Amino acid sequence: MKTRVIIADDHAIIREGLKSLLENRGIIVSAIAKNGREAIESAVLHQPDIVIMDIAMPDLNGMEATAVIRREDPHIKIIGLSMHSGKNIIDKMFSSGASGYILKESAFEELHEAIREVLKGNYYLTPSIARMYVNPEENAFQSMEDISKSKEISKKEREVLQLVAEGLKTRDIADRLSLSIKTVESHRRNIMKKLCIFTIAGLTKFAIQEGIIAIE
Repeated sequence: MKTRVIIADDHAIIREGLKSLLENRGIIVSAIAKNGREAIESAVLHQPDIVIMDIAMPDLNGMEATAVIRREDPHIKIIGLSMHSGKNIIDKMFSSGASGYILKESAFEELHEAIREVLKGNYYLTPSIARMYVNPEENAFQSMEDISKSKEISKKEREVLQLVAEGLKTRDIADRLSLSIKTVESHRRNIMKKLCIFTIAGLTKFAIQEGIIAIE
């Protein structure tokens, strides 16, 4: 039986490029998605073997989408695809339920290898990053004691934070998340209080550092 894959990435050229490369290897691309919400909908509809998930996407990022998909169907494997190599983000992706993580700068053959490994029930991590985990002298990551502040934020607050950082107005966020304006304002106040960040610019910078949104 052929492997069925969904590609989730907000850049059309990457989606189409990966689709072509995968299909040339005999892999079926069941659907493509341009944000986390579309990835969830496609995963529920098509029930693929694997979702190749960009980390920083608009509307809902890859980490949140991964957690939802794995909760809905634990049999679906997720491979994170990102330009981010920070340990904090990688840890969050695996904590969300991913089975693999590769960098966008990697060759296609590495993605193909990752697909083969996760289908066997194994985990896969880009070798250059894996060396940082196992070799302390090469380790450019944060200390494990440096716990991310974002862990204090609830799932809904993370969704609000992403949309705030993407520049949406309060009313637009309320419409997008089916919340009242008052609730959105309450979430934003709570986020600022928890993070001790009290400007939109500061929240945006934090969201970029955490991989919640990407710099275009």
